[in-house]
Amino acid sequence: MSSLSHELAAHVDRVSFDDFDEAVLDITSDLLLDTVGCSIGAFTSPPSKALRAEYGDHRGTAGATVVGTDVDVPVETAGLINGTMARYLDYNDCYMATGGACHPSDHIMPLLSVAQSEGATGRDLAEAIVVAYEVECSGLDQATVRERGFDYAAWGPYSSAAAVGKLMGLSRDELVDAFGIAGASNAPLYITRRGDVSMWKGLAHPYVTHNAIQACQMARAGITGPTEVFEGDYGFQAVVSDNDLDFSERPTGDEYRILETGIKYFATGYYIHSPLTGALELVDEHDIAPDDIDAIHVDIFETAAKALATPEKWGTDQTRETADHSIPYSVAVGIVDGEVTPRQFEPDRLRGPDVHAVMEKITVSEDPDLTEYRRDHPRHIPSVTTITVDGTEYRSRVDAPLGHAERPMSDEQLDGKFRALCDGLLADEQMERVMALSADLPDLDTVDPLLDALVV
Repeated sequence: MSSLSHELAAHVDRVSFDDFDEAVLDITSDLLLDTVGCSIGAFTSPPSKALRAEYGDHRGTAGATVVGTDVDVPVETAGLINGTMARYLDYNDCYMATGGACHPSDHIMPLLSVAQSEGATGRDLAEAIVVAYEVECSGLDQATVRERGFDYAAWGPYSSAAAVGKLMGLSRDELVDAFGIAGASNAPLYITRRGDVSMWKGLAHPYVTHNAIQACQMARAGITGPTEVFEGDYGFQAVVSDNDLDFSERPTGDEYRILETGIKYFATGYYIHSPLTGALELVDEHDIAPDDIDAIHVDIFETAAKALATPEKWGTDQTRETADHSIPYSVAVGIVDGEVTPRQFEPDRLRGPDVHAVMEKITVSEDPDLTEYRRDHPRHIPSVTTITVDGTEYRSRVDAPLGHAERPMSDEQLDGKFRALCDGLLADEQMERVMALSADLPDLDTVDPLLDALVV
């Protein structure tokens, strides 16, 4: 009996490294380097340390290395810890899907762990990364999940199982079982990213991928799962999203969705990048000092206004997780400091009275015209930022911020971001080694040299 899971398994099976052109390989290497940098940058973060303390003594026969250390743990545990490090700073990539934003590089570090455990090559890893991007991004393009209260990571069971299964060499039937096991057991809720945001924001997708790795292990061992996890009674389409799904498309050339991913220039929620870009451009162009500002107003589309400009986002005692999903905090600290990196979310900076003074001048409104524009141009992040100084209004509209696929960061900016994230944790020689290995990903016989170069 054929099902959507069978169709998806056939789609995954058809994706081949041999079909990738230079642009796909280049962005895959760039995203690997960027995600590794985000992981090292979060090595000392509270959840990363907590997970290493809890799971560092766990051992397994199919182990993988905890990034930043020489400690091996079960592969699914390594995937959880390494994925959490990549995601925690909210500095990893973003894809603007029709159904909302997602961070497909959430998969990269767990896939690196699986590649190590399976003895896979760099070509194999590149292939799996592209699969993960295709499944999650195409899924969210076809079927939004937030309307029914689910998080974007609700597509993670399927994208993760697809990519992990690709690396593990699962048959199509085993992939179908893995989709059923992972999908029936993981449907994360959108509350993760609403209101006062907790640490779980950075763990939600890594935990789903952890579970998908186990689903693939079970499928390989002969455990079966529901074959109609999408269209069956009480399946994905009945509970999560009732949109039609089609996995028959085979991307070629410039159709791969990984090419439409934005690499973050700022360490904030991606919807904030447009008003932040606009504010910093106005401040620079008109030489505006923070104390001279009378008012700042941000017009933005509905989803962003509802998620990133609720009353608690003006609080003076925010957690870093709430602050990096706050338009007023991120715009204010950007104007005061001239940058928004992980440093701007350290506890002392979050309490800065100079930042709070600017926050008090910020208002945010949903603009129906921008909401409509976003609906017609789902890859864009439309916003209009207006700064008032002595009665004069300076206005900037931004649809594609720096780092967006239409406005990509330069190689120098990407390298600078990586070096800044690794500063004080990796030696210069290690950074050079990691950069070279990432660029040469397709030529790696194993991924071990990359992990060896990341020991802090």
